[in-house]
Amino acid sequence: MPGPSAPGQEKPQFEVAIIGAGAGGICAAIKLAEIGVTDIVLVDRAADFGGTWLFNTYPGVGADLPTLAYQFSFARKHDWQRFFASGKEIQDYHVGLAHRAGLAGKTLFGTDIVKEEWDEANHLWRLHISDGGQVTARFVISAVGAYLRPKDRPAIPGLDEFRGEVMIPSRWNHDYDFTGKRVAIVGVGSSTVQIAPAIADAVASLDVYQRTTQWYFPKPDFRMARWMQQALRIPGLSALLHGVALAGVEVGLRGLVYAPNRLFRAGSWPVDAGARALYRGWLRYKVRDPRVRAELVPGYGPGCTRGTLGGDYLPIFNRPNVDLITDPIARISSDAIVSADGTRRPIDALVLATGYEVFSDPESYREGTVVGANGFDLGAFFNAEGLQAYHSTAVAGLPNRWMMVGPYSWTGTAFHYILENAMRNINRAIDTARTRGATRTEVRREAQQRYHAMLMRRGRNLAYYFSVHCAGSNTYFVNSQGDSPYVRPSSLVQSRREGVTYPLDDYTYATLPATATRSEHAAPATV
Repeated sequence: MPGPSAPGQEKPQFEVAIIGAGAGGICAAIKLAEIGVTDIVLVDRAADFGGTWLFNTYPGVGADLPTLAYQFSFARKHDWQRFFASGKEIQDYHVGLAHRAGLAGKTLFGTDIVKEEWDEANHLWRLHISDGGQVTARFVISAVGAYLRPKDRPAIPGLDEFRGEVMIPSRWNHDYDFTGKRVAIVGVGSSTVQIAPAIADAVASLDVYQRTTQWYFPKPDFRMARWMQQALRIPGLSALLHGVALAGVEVGLRGLVYAPNRLFRAGSWPVDAGARALYRGWLRYKVRDPRVRAELVPGYGPGCTRGTLGGDYLPIFNRPNVDLITDPIARISSDAIVSADGTRRPIDALVLATGYEVFSDPESYREGTVVGANGFDLGAFFNAEGLQAYHSTAVAGLPNRWMMVGPYSWTGTAFHYILENAMRNINRAIDTARTRGATRTEVRREAQQRYHAMLMRRGRNLAYYFSVHCAGSNTYFVNSQGDSPYVRPSSLVQSRREGVTYPLDDYTYATLPATATRSEHAAPATV
């Protein structure tokens, strides 16, 4: 690996490197082009575009938000086949966007970045690849998404002894025939809600192991009629309908965030109690067995998770070949799962739907993988100081680097909205640096601290709800540090406005002595 050169001697290979070629990376590349940045490279360890929707191809996979929301505002699609799109259609949508934007020739596939290292002498990032190679870039955007790595090795004794088929949702074996097999699924989240109904008809038996109860809401899915698709061709109609939905989210968020604290605390209990009563009625409608219904009632509030749309999931427990198992797993043998009460249930296949490492977990950030100025280590900082970032994108100590999904970034909407919101913020920072001829820009630590303190004040209601009403929910809204950096305590209008109106002097700007200053945007060299 070449060492740092003298100031100004080494030019980066690219102006911007985007880590990740999923929805976030595609969005970043398209939006950068709008400010004249085309000297870019996308780097992804996968073999194609798509990220989550490339890897997750399990039976029944699809969106848990309506198609009107699950798309970019700059690339609206009118001819979705279903109100809730299938995983394949979403993947085709993202890949189509990438190819239309000409990103195939600007992407390094099968390239795994193991370390990001800031070179202060040259004002660039060195991205170290697992094969020993290196990519250098002036600016870096991390677009790795919200769900970083699957938890594919849960700490279950005896897991390695099992001799049957083992798979996880993001590495599905489509060659395996479930017909007549005895199957167990560990986990009851969003993946299981889609997988279980898809295979229940074929299997001899299906044991669903539930550790923590979930809320399963109706999913009003249907095939989009031809007239609906034609109506969505009308200019502005799709945006208008989505805007109406966002207006409802806006009102709800403002109520949650700005309700007087004492009023919120007093009112949240009857609201949760009413929701639980309604949910029991929903369960009576969907599930016949009173014992199973009782085991499906959550002991925490409905706002403790993103919500799982499980209208088709609940009725599978009316089938004679499907069992809900709530006894803890003691161990796994070569051909069975043994519960804590000693019950042994033979199986042929095991599906580990045990979730992901999430962007809001400090453990997701490994020490030594992102090292900035003066040895600043992102993993060490997040694990010691808690997750915080200026407008969810920039961290002091990491010059010229931003995250598209960072601490306190989710605003109750589809991630497409969050990605666009992030890029408005990132584009402003990069555009300002280029306009000023700066080769180095970094958010000031005091600005980051000020912003984080504001979020903490604004988020008192949410912090109370997550810590009190969500006890025992195992929600990823609350991390191991007891913080809630998943959700941003802001309305949609606020998050959008604040991200593009922050004081420019909240960043520092510097230029390498030997680098010519650009007073205006010049078209950078393309790959």
